Amino acid sequence: MPFYIFELGHGEVEVGIAYASYAAAVVVIRPAAGHLADKAGRRLSMGIGGVLLSASMTLLSLSTSISHVYAAMFLSGVASSLINVAAVAYVSDVGGLEDPALYSKLKIAAAAGAVAGGVSIPAVYILSKLMGYAAAFRLTALAFAALSAAALFHLPEETRHLAVRHHRTDVRVLSCIIVASLLAGLSTGLYGPQVLPFLHDRFSLSPFAAVLAYLPAAISWFVGPRLARPARSSVALGSLVVAVALIGMAYSPSPYIFSAIWVLESLGVAVLSTSLEQMVSRNVAGVYWARGYGVYQGVNNLGYAVGAAVSGYMYPPFLYAVIPAVALSALSLKCLKPQ
Repeated sequence: MPFYIFELGHGEVEVGIAYASYAAAVVVIRPAAGHLADKAGRRLSMGIGGVLLSASMTLLSLSTSISHVYAAMFLSGVASSLINVAAVAYVSDVGGLEDPALYSKLKIAAAAGAVAGGVSIPAVYILSKLMGYAAAFRLTALAFAALSAAALFHLPEETRHLAVRHHRTDVRVLSCIIVASLLAGLSTGLYGPQVLPFLHDRFSLSPFAAVLAYLPAAISWFVGPRLARPARSSVALGSLVVAVALIGMAYSPSPYIFSAIWVLESLGVAVLSTSLEQMVSRNVAGVYWARGYGVYQGVNNLGYAVGAAVSGYMYPPFLYAVIPAVALSALSLKCLKPQ
């Protein structure tokens, strides 16, 4: 995405705004998406989200200006809100409350999907040699639109097995989880959209090489969720790992070292984000599970949107992101439960 925006004649500021557009949609829509999933069901919410995701990818494939990109990213944020909230609530329904490892399996499944989507990287590279980067990017977006539409035929059946059995909401702990999600989103937003442009500027990497630098970090999303626990120590340790990794990324002398440290950063993010998700269902009554996740994810993306919107003005972005990461670690030790 960043390099496509560069192809349209724009820079790091527009990259940050594009990612902020996605996050802004999440902030606005996810609480409402949670309400829809609780009232109308998980399956319907996922179905509507799938249709909108296909539409957003189609719009991106037809884009010719930065305004089209902003609109596509916003629509994609709406779609992901409907899908993600329903999916996490569904995991809670079928056993996540009693077996937190199910949330880890959901994260790992998402990582597997991301790796499978990684086939688009060499595809875009090869196509870019034939038709240019922008045209190759648009064609790939159209392929993802088709895949999103095909997924509509494989939606899970409706179920709420455990929701009716869990009646307790711990407002104090839930409030702490929400603030923690805000800090996590702010930290990620400050550097996330600028990683690929940073690699391009610092090490003169091509779009293809810059994306390849991330591939080792994908391993962390298969390992990190397995290490996560619904405990404050898991969140605190994960956020400290992120903070240390960010400092290392800022001062990496080569793309190879940067890529290796990126593995550590992704491991920390995977652990802390999975741990927080595991905590939500334990501190929200079952009838409000989807709404609880909607608020949690919405606040997380509020932090991300703020960070992404200003990320293009901060260089190097990693050092600024250390502050909320360290604050998150301290907060988790103060107000989250030991287990």
